[in-house]
Amino acid sequence: FGSRPAVLSTPPHPLAARAMTGLKRQLAEAPEPDAKMRKVIGVDDDHMYECVRYVWWDKRAHCSLEPDRRFSSKRMALLYVAKMNCQSLQEFSAESGKRWTELCSSTGIHAIRPNRPFELDTFLELPDDDLEEYALGVGNALSVHKAPRGTIYKYKAIPLNTTDAQELYGILAA
Repeated sequence: FGSRPAVLSTPPHPLAARAMTGLKRQLAEAPEPDAKMRKVIGVDDDHMYECVRYVWWDKRAHCSLEPDRRFSSKRMALLYVAKMNCQSLQEFSAESGKRWTELCSSTGIHAIRPNRPFELDTFLELPDDDLEEYALGVGNALSVHKAPRGTIYKYKAIPLNTTDAQELYGILAA
């Protein structure tokens, strides 16, 4: 399969680390995030969102399902999956010599909306349903065009099902 290219990243926003911990107490004590960070973080819904990546090579003769990142909100997972699936499609685009418009359609059964590569400011404005549809559509484009190798990211919600303080107190006091 070969080695993966090194990923260069910028330092995270100071609030991103707190948001990723998923601890409500830390979020409650954190100063109010700026507007962009609120759009990244979304809302807490008592779930953790686990991302996995399906990786294949040699025309799918070899494949694996690998654990990836976990997020404290659905919105964070959706933005991540949309970005990563877009990067996978852009890598295939470069390898195949096909432009984005040749790989993605604006109409028909495999339509992608918005039909463009991921761009943070634009995608922060999209509702969760549109982000989810985009992430699925861009990932699906790799299959439609029979990419000989690639990676598709997905997420799943995992309920936290934790015992709250009131319930614990009742147990302890009994």
